[in-house]
Amino acid sequence: MRHVARVIGGCLALWLVIGAVPVLAQRNEMPAGYPQSLEADVQSLLSRLGEGKPSPALLVQLSSTYFDLADDLLKDEAKRLEAYEAGAKAAKQAYEIDDSNADAHFFHAVNLGSAALLKSVVNVVMVVNEVKRCVLHAIELDPKHAPSLQMMGGLLIKLPWFLGGDEKQAQAYLERAIAADGNYTKARILVAKLYRKQGRVADAKVQLEAVIRAGRPHYRYVWERTYKPEAERLLKELSS
Repeated sequence: MRHVARVIGGCLALWLVIGAVPVLAQRNEMPAGYPQSLEADVQSLLSRLGEGKPSPALLVQLSSTYFDLADDLLKDEAKRLEAYEAGAKAAKQAYEIDDSNADAHFFHAVNLGSAALLKSVVNVVMVVNEVKRCVLHAIELDPKHAPSLQMMGGLLIKLPWFLGGDEKQAQAYLERAIAADGNYTKARILVAKLYRKQGRVADAKVQLEAVIRAGRPHYRYVWERTYKPEAERLLKELSS
């Protein structure tokens, strides 16, 4: 059991790093002062929530901003944990008001999983099924929910087969994510790696070139620092 817990923890950690790209925090252009501006953004959203009955849309926006805050700005683990937990709570409030809100289920999943990772492997094991359930429910509600499709693809790539990992299913999710919204560039990188593994070099290059040429990639902050450089490196390897 301890070995399985470690495997799940490691896989979920990889999944949350490679698979999760916020749906509302797309930030095609980085706001001035980002990510330092996120703390003020959170306070502004909290003030708006205090003005009256919260809407699901506002709660989801708060959840996504908490996720950005923990991911892109905060360094102290206790503060990051607090932000992730607040994000999960806000998203849960949103889908309790409107269960048909796919974004709410998605952000509950990414915040909940991220919080568990900061605690312990045991916590990851305790929430992994809930995280998967939330993501799959988001896809059930919206079959073209690109960030959830991308997340499931990343998860199924990294999980071992005896825990549900399946590269064929992963590829299908990733291809659906790209078809729904090709500006989710991490999905293109993941599927390019699968194509390369299958010997489909030309198809892999097409995906990597699309990442590099992306005019309005979602979550530009990460695209500039991680996804684009990774695509350039992989394309160079395939061309050598």
